[in-house]
Amino acid sequence: MSSVTDPDTFRFTTLDESPMDDDSIIAAKITSRDLVQVLRVAEKAAFLCGDIIQATSGDIAVSKTKSNARDLVTESDVECQRIIRSTICQEYPQDYFLGEEDVEAGSEASIEALSSVLDSSASAEPTDDTRDRLLWIVDPIDGTTNFQAGLPMCAVSIGVVLVSKDKDVPSEVVVGVIYNPILNEITSAVKGKGSYLNGNRIHVTEGGNDEIELSDALINVGFPAVKDSTLQAASRAVGALATKVRGLRMIASASQVMCWVAQGKLSAYVSWDLNAWDVAAGMLIVEESCGHVTDFDGQRASISSRDLIVTCPEGMCIQEESPLARKILRVLSENDCLEY
Repeated sequence: MSSVTDPDTFRFTTLDESPMDDDSIIAAKITSRDLVQVLRVAEKAAFLCGDIIQATSGDIAVSKTKSNARDLVTESDVECQRIIRSTICQEYPQDYFLGEEDVEAGSEASIEALSSVLDSSASAEPTDDTRDRLLWIVDPIDGTTNFQAGLPMCAVSIGVVLVSKDKDVPSEVVVGVIYNPILNEITSAVKGKGSYLNGNRIHVTEGGNDEIELSDALINVGFPAVKDSTLQAASRAVGALATKVRGLRMIASASQVMCWVAQGKLSAYVSWDLNAWDVAAGMLIVEESCGHVTDFDGQRASISSRDLIVTCPEGMCIQEESPLARKILRVLSENDCLEY
């Protein structure tokens, strides 16, 4: 594999040198870590998985299933996670790591795994060589079923979390990287510094249609395959939304979909029972593109939230909440799509 420092094969994202906004000032105050360097390590780790994903997409057997026959694992998932962990540990051996392939199947196991590592991170004392420790949340291949079938909707997802030591203050994602080597797209974000696609700042037009009509929206509906109950809720949502929106899509890769919402290709994304590794990186990328990630209570989501509505229509930089998310939530509530 070519070196990631070779300008002919890979360029690290260069952040805009604009004056710091409130988010970046807050990030600078609450962590002693160099987030630009953290971003480089995350991008390098993601990029190093590219050759494996490109070489084996559509040409690899299922090595095992987890919760059911729809929940796949391949050898590439496991190998990519090994590469990512190794790359992170070389630079930051004291940081915490949560990877999908280390967690048993099922919602309860993923909730417990996240809770456990957050508690461990929050209680850890800073040391001279590490100062603030970060939590790296990784999905080595988000969209394994797509990947195994040879469909290009899959991605490496790496979210880096600054863990709050105050239980009343949510932990914040401060760096996010999502890399789709098949489409040659790397989407990155640093808190307060914006989101970037292949090194170019993702710009949102302010003063545009700050309240998009539901009838004009192109919405991706998640189809979470782990539980029958979530599939049934998603099916009800499809029926409820289909006649009210411009179009529905069902791209089974949360991280990839969240990138496309951030870029304005999709108006919104709704899904149920998501795991932290599915959405940690995407949450920051969307918010740094002036979008919103809300839970089914209409509140700003955290990495512990499992049911999400993600929006990023034009003009959202001037809004404190998402009118489109409110409209989607109303339809879901009226059609018994929130419970499962």
